[in-house]
Amino acid sequence: MIMSLLVLVFSVALFFFYIQTICEKALRREFAHPYFQDILKAIQLEFPGLRDALAANSSLDYSQIRLDLKCDFTTLAYLLKNSDPARRHLSRPEKVLILYFRLLLFCLPFRHAFKLHEKEAILKLTTILQHFANLTGEKLSASTLNNALPNLQS
Repeated sequence: MIMSLLVLVFSVALFFFYIQTICEKALRREFAHPYFQDILKAIQLEFPGLRDALAANSSLDYSQIRLDLKCDFTTLAYLLKNSDPARRHLSRPEKVLILYFRLLLFCLPFRHAFKLHEKEAILKLTTILQHFANLTGEKLSASTLNNALPNLQS
């Protein structure tokens, strides 16, 4: 009984380590252009302000932070899914990042209640949001370019 419990705990720990490794690899992706700046100019997102407030050690309302992160995530997830009409399906790393974001956001109140590295979790969430904004900007610029090419050839 103890051995099976130990194997289960070890397997779950390895699974979460594997998921985190996939997410870290996806977040290290370099973009040719900082597309998130274009997205921030187009729509008002809160995550850059949250990151700046955390860097300045300002007093923050964690319930408002959680709401802002959730709203930014909903907006960017919608744009990410619908930005390229030719390719509506998300890639596997994008899906894993979405699940990872939801898991971190779900655990944020517990981290806040027990004071377990809540600022690091918020910074990780803003990093994921910036990655989603870059992906959305990249898809939008690629689809705009693809739509413009047939018009130029005519």
